[in-house]
Amino acid sequence: MDAGDHVLAQLRAAPAEVPELQFNISILEVHLQIRRNDYSRALALLEQLMRELDQQEADIFQRLSAMILKARVYDQAGIPQKGFSVALRAASLAHKARILPMLWEAVGAVGRILISLKEFEAAVKLMENVLPQALECENCELAAYLFSCLADGHMGMAGQSRGGTLQRKEKLTKAMASLDRAFEEYSRIEDIKGQCEMMAKKATIMHLNDDPVLANDCSAKYLDIQKASGA
Repeated sequence: MDAGDHVLAQLRAAPAEVPELQFNISILEVHLQIRRNDYSRALALLEQLMRELDQQEADIFQRLSAMILKARVYDQAGIPQKGFSVALRAASLAHKARILPMLWEAVGAVGRILISLKEFEAAVKLMENVLPQALECENCELAAYLFSCLADGHMGMAGQSRGGTLQRKEKLTKAMASLDRAFEEYSRIEDIKGQCEMMAKKATIMHLNDDPVLANDCSAKYLDIQKASGA
C-alpha cells in the first residue's frame, strides 16, 4: 500500500481551495485503511471527518457518505450492530432528501445488521425489494454489495433449514446465483478483495453441498485471482 500513501501525500500537497476535493481525499484515506484491514484507524479518520463536516455545515451528500461508510466499516470489522443507529439515520436522511443511490446503500447496511442478528428472512426481503431499483443506478460497487448481502441472507436461511431438504437446497442455489452476480459486479470494477470474498463463499457452499471437486475449483480460482493481482 506504499503506492496508496504516495498518491494520498501528493493529493494532500495540492492547494486546498476546493472543500469537495478535500472531502474526497479524506474518504480515499479511509478506504485505504479499510484495504489494510485497519478498521480502528478507518473509524478514527471517519470520526474526525464527521466532526469537520459538522463545523463546516457540509451538504447532505457528504454527511450521508460519511455515515454510510461508518456503518460499513463496523460491518467489515465484524461488529455490524454498532452501526445500527448510524445506518438507520442515513437511510432516513437519504429518503427525505430523495438521494436514492445512498438510500439503497444505507438499506444494504441495515440488511447486514439484520444478518448479524440472524434475521435472515427479513434481510432477504429487504434486499429483494431494493435491488431492482438499485440496479437502475448502474453502480457496480453498490450492486455487488447488495448481491453479497442477499447471498449471505440466503445462506443464513439455508443454515436454519434441515440438512438434505429441498428448502435448504433452494436457498443454497439462490445464494450461489447472488454470489455469481456480486462476483461479476466486482470484476467490472477490478475489486480483487471483493472477487476473492465471493469466491471463498462459493467454495463454502460447495463444501456444504458435499461437492469437494467444485469446492477445490473455487479455491483454485481464488488463488488465481490473488496471483494475477500480485497480492
